[in-house]
Amino acid sequence: MKKSLKILLLGCLVVTAAAMSAAAVKSISAEPANNTPTVKAEYTPTQEGEYCLRDWQGYVAVFHGGDDTPTQVTDIETATLNNVDREKLREGIPASGKAELLSLLEDFSS
Repeated sequence: MKKSLKILLLGCLVVTAAAMSAAAVKSISAEPANNTPTVKAEYTPTQEGEYCLRDWQGYVAVFHGGDDTPTQVTDIETATLNNVDREKLREGIPASGKAELLSLLEDFSS
């Protein structure tokens, strides 16, 4: 009796291991469904005193309001930043005041 119980238990463990392995393989090989639409953000100034950080000829630049030319170009090269920050700079990073602007510049320079 003892031997047949061990064989039964071992059989259950083998079946469970096979089922778990199959489920793991299926979850790894299944492609994730990405139904979320891609949203492109655009910078639109909401007030005259607002600043925007953008990429300008490979450097982080400060734009005032909706101006197309920068009021200041920093020495921070965009090539040294990570991909996420470079993408944000392409879209434009708004800063509502001088304190927020300086904080963003400090983050990029460190």
